[in-house]
Amino acid sequence: MRGLADLWRSDRAVRLAPVGAVTCSALLPLVQVGLAFSYVGNGVGTGLWSIAATAAYLPLHLRHIWYAARARRTPLGGWPLAVMAVVILGATPLAGNMWPRAYTALVVSSLLILPAPWSYLGCVALVAAAAPVAHALGLSWAAAPWLTFSVLCGSVALLMLVWLAAALTRLQTAREALAQRAVMQERRRIDDDLRHSLGSALESIAARGDRAATKAAGGEPADAAQELTWLADASRRTLAEARRRVRGYRQPSLRTELETAAALLTAAGIVTRLDLPRAGIPDTIAPQQRGALRATVTRLLREGHTRACTITATDLDGRVLLEVRADGTVETIEVPA
Repeated sequence: MRGLADLWRSDRAVRLAPVGAVTCSALLPLVQVGLAFSYVGNGVGTGLWSIAATAAYLPLHLRHIWYAARARRTPLGGWPLAVMAVVILGATPLAGNMWPRAYTALVVSSLLILPAPWSYLGCVALVAAAAPVAHALGLSWAAAPWLTFSVLCGSVALLMLVWLAAALTRLQTAREALAQRAVMQERRRIDDDLRHSLGSALESIAARGDRAATKAAGGEPADAAQELTWLADASRRTLAEARRRVRGYRQPSLRTELETAAALLTAAGIVTRLDLPRAGIPDTIAPQQRGALRATVTRLLREGHTRACTITATDLDGRVLLEVRADGTVETIEVPA
């Protein structure tokens, strides 16, 4: 139940992260509109121009944020960015001396849409122009630098939100791909196992059955009876082997668990090495040990500061000792034979 709860929380965080980025991106322009009405030197006229310009550019800006926060490229993003630039820069002489704060949206959208180095050049130009433009519109030199600082910090904050949401989406996509790959590997392992064990036994039974039928048709009842006796014994052995393997398949493979853990850590940016003994490891892992291994991997993923991890499996007379070593910390899990 705890694992399902953690998974639900993780999926919920991934779903809400883009919504949070869009919401924060929509709240900042509302502050801008409020200042256009109330700040010194502004009035109803500048406030109305601010409302009209914000209503024109904000949907285009939020569209850029929505796609980027979901780790997707904005389709046809260049033309909406051009319209944003025309609206925001064109409204500058009309929407009051605090309007250059709206350059924040233009900076963020430029960095999300334009390729480097044009996006960086545009960002520097807009941030540097905020204070002189605001002073030219009547803002004192004492307050103008604060406007530049506001544009710079607001742009960084919004970009961090977008980056975080996109990172969560990419991490979830990587986890799903790894889970699918683990399922495919387990299916191939079971298919190879059945083909080399039960498949060979069934082919042998079919051949001996044909031989028994031939001898029965050829008037050799004694030899046919001998073949049938062998068939009955072989069928019982094959049935017992099939039941044993089905019981084993109900338990997950230890090797698959270890390879999946290493793949998840690697996908999260942790340099991971998996050392397995040459003598091999047990086919299965009990639920208790499997839960302990998954809890350790989950802790490392949540901490976020782990740089390197080594998972070592040591054979101890049939038992296996798993050692998870990460940045100076060591956790051991004993897997019984």
